[in-house]
Amino acid sequence: MSVASLLRTPEPAPRRRAVLTVVPVREVAAPRAPFVVAVVALLVTGLIGLLVLNTVLGKDSFHLFELRSENRALLDQEQVLVREVEMLRSPSTIAGKAAGLGMVPAGPPAFLRLPDGAVLGSAEVAQAPVVEEPLHEGTAVEEPAAETSTDETTSDASTDDASTDDE
Repeated sequence: MSVASLLRTPEPAPRRRAVLTVVPVREVAAPRAPFVVAVVALLVTGLIGLLVLNTVLGKDSFHLFELRSENRALLDQEQVLVREVEMLRSPSTIAGKAAGLGMVPAGPPAFLRLPDGAVLGSAEVAQAPVVEEPLHEGTAVEEPAAETSTDETTSDASTDDASTDDE
């Protein structure tokens, strides 16, 4: 083999050409009207949906405001009632109401020891304290009325019986 044969490049094989064909041009264009109508309908539906959503949220915000106002009023009322209950539970109020009902403070307590039955302390009956009312100037003190006998009522009944017998 010679060097010249090695340096020589082989001849390319003849290429085949691609077959070209003519594509007919479409004369009928795709109708755009249905697409445009669909897009406009989608936009209008979205806007109406947003309007309805905004209206509902606005109405709910007013309802929420009313509920919060009512909650604040109820919390205030609860605090007033709690204060009133605490005032009614105070020892001075309870003592005043008990005195109004005729109750008196208890005396010294006595305890009973169960194993042997012994009484520790001295039990005394509670006595109502004597309260003297101050005299006002210009007012006279009324004396308690003397007890009248029940004979008057029986004598009235006997006179009524006598008058019925006379008839």
